[in-house]
This record gives sequence, structure tokens and C-alpha cells, in this order.
Amino acid sequence: MDYIVVAAVAVFAVTLFLMIKRPRGLRLGYAAGIGAVASLLLGTVTLGQAAQSFLDIWDAALAFLGIIALSVTLDAMGFFKWAALRVVKLAGGSGLRLFFYVSLLTAAVSILFANDSAVLILTPIVLEIVTCLGIDAKGRLAYLFSAGLIADTAAMPLITSNPINILSADFFKYSFIDHLVFMGPVAVATILSSLLLIYLFFRKQIPKTYDAQAADALTKGKPAISPRLLRISLATLVAIDVGYVLTSLSRIPVSLVICSGTVFLVAVYWFTLKRNGSVNGEKKGLAGLARDINWDIVLFMLSIFLVVQGLETAGVTNLLASALVTTSKLPSVLGIFAPSMVVTVGASFMNNWPMTILGLLSIKQAAVSGTALTGLIFSNIIGNNLGPHFFPLGSLAI
Repeated sequence: MDYIVVAAVAVFAVTLFLMIKRPRGLRLGYAAGIGAVASLLLGTVTLGQAAQSFLDIWDAALAFLGIIALSVTLDAMGFFKWAALRVVKLAGGSGLRLFFYVSLLTAAVSILFANDSAVLILTPIVLEIVTCLGIDAKGRLAYLFSAGLIADTAAMPLITSNPINILSADFFKYSFIDHLVFMGPVAVATILSSLLLIYLFFRKQIPKTYDAQAADALTKGKPAISPRLLRISLATLVAIDVGYVLTSLSRIPVSLVICSGTVFLVAVYWFTLKRNGSVNGEKKGLAGLARDINWDIVLFMLSIFLVVQGLETAGVTNLLASALVTTSKLPSVLGIFAPSMVVTVGASFMNNWPMTILGLLSIKQAAVSGTALTGLIFSNIIGNNLGPHFFPLGSLAI
């Protein structure tokens, strides 16, 4: 075993250890950053490969920043709280209806705003609301799982539902519509099965009813978002979704669409703040919005790519490529399911970001084409979207 192989595997193992243990409260991005610097210093990755990594990942990273910034701005406007309160009103006092409506709301937010946004922003709102409704601790756990877990498993139908989807689309140059056609039915089946599984697990903890007076107190009074901002927010979201489709046909980076919509909505927020002195009673300026963005995740995304690229240099991708090609030759649907399970195991143990990258590099190494290539690409996406849920480390959102 030569030096590069030993060094690459050692760097990856140490990086994974730092990500799991977080010694002295080490942030996830710094843990991956240490691994990236070590990869460059030890020679498992060259500066040329580092530059190529940046070219491969910039669209996904910028899109992620845009989605988070968009979500933070909508949250400051009161959009997500408005949506959650609408769900409470629609449930009409039924704890079971509330459970299913919360699940569907978080699935919708995850699909439109990415799983990380849904978990970071909507889950605390749901927890706050069910607490105000007088639901006990066991019941709150049921709603928390319905929001958090389904928000993560639902992030499949659109390229923008998960940053790893953007990365895959950029890597293999397929369109927004290609992704939707293949992953749409998978997403529907996943959302329904996840919802059923969580319900069966928590059915005894879900209250039959909740405090109607508390619900009235939440939904009456000053609206969570002004009618003007609500109309602008909805119109912006529709424009962004239309832009996804139109620009995808021309292979324009999806991040440009997201960031354009985000800049517009931030400008609307800023002008509203300047004119009224506050938005929903808060005086959170642009600096406050910027502080709410999880910049650490962006450093993680860029750094972990370098660490995994060291594994490619060491030849590890050859082993995974062989496993994926072999399992993809199984008959019928097993040709998709089996390679997805290979990816699932890896994603659960090492996080779906490095596993996605490892999968992409391995598929490229496999040098397949046609339907075989399509099958492997989407097996990698399915495995990395569904697989991370065995352990908390598997997904950044979880």
C-alpha cells in the first residue's frame, strides 16, 4: 500500500472522527476544513484538483446560500409562522389532522426551500406552536418527528430540494425537468410511506384534540405577516419556480435564479424596514439576517469535497464503482434498489455529502452510458436522500 492511499484514508478517517466527536465544540465546517488543509499539505489532492472541485461545487454552494438566505428573509417577514398557523386553523381542533397537516406542510417547505431550511426554520416554529396548544412532551415529540424527518425525506422531487441534487445535476448536466420526471414518483412514495411509518410509531402519543382556546389565541389578533408582504412573497416563489424550469432548459446555473429571487425579497424586506421602522415588530436589519445564515455549512460543503477527492486519488472510487456497476445489473427494479442500498449504507456512516461526492466520482469512473448511467445517477440520489436516517450524522438537516 503506497503513501497516497494511506494518507488519503487516514485524512478521511480523522476528518470523520472530528465530524462525529466535535472535540471542544469544533464546528462541522472547521472539522472538514482541517481535513481539506491536510489533504493539500499531504499531497492527496493537488491545487489543480482543488480548483476543479470549486468549479464542480460552486453552483450547489451558492444555491444553498441563496435558499437559506431566502428562507431566513421569509422567516423574518413571518411567512413560515403564517403557514404554520394556517395549518392549526385548518386542523380545527383535531390532533390527528394537525399531525398530518404539519407533515404535509414541512414536506412542501422542504421541496420548495430545501430540507435544511425546513428543519432549521420550520421545526422550531412547529415546536413552539404545539407547546402553546398545551400538547404534552410525548405528543410534542410526535409532531417534532413528523416535521423534522419528513422534511428531510421529502427533499427529492426538485433539483433545489436538496443541495446534493444540485451537485449531481451540475456534475452530469441533466435538467430540472429530467430530475422531476424521474424523482417525482419516488418522492410521492417516500413522503407517503414516511408519513405512515411515523404515524404508526407515534399513534398513541398523538392527542385526539388540543386546546381550542389556545388555538384561537394563536390564530386571532395581529397577522403573522402583512397582506402586502404575503402577496409579494407568494409571487416571488412562483417566479422562482418558473425560473427553475426555463433556465434549466438552457443549462443556466440554478443558483442564479435562487439568488435573484433572494436579492429581490431582501430588498423588499429592507425597504419595508426603513419605511415602517420594523417588520412584525422586530427591527432585524440586514446584518441580523446575515447572522441567521449557517455559513459553517458552506465551508463544510467546499472542504469535504477535497477530502473525498483524496480518496479518488487513492483509488477508493474504483472499488465503489465496481460495486455499483455489479448491483445495477440485477434484474428489473433491483437494478435501482441494490445500488441505492450500497449508497445508503455509506451515507448513514459518513454523512450524505461525502457519500454523494464519492458516488458521483465512482459513477464517472465506471464509464457507463445510456440507461445504465441514468440508473446509477438516480440510485446515488435516492440512496443519499433516504439513506442518512440511520444515524444523526447521516444528514446535515437531521
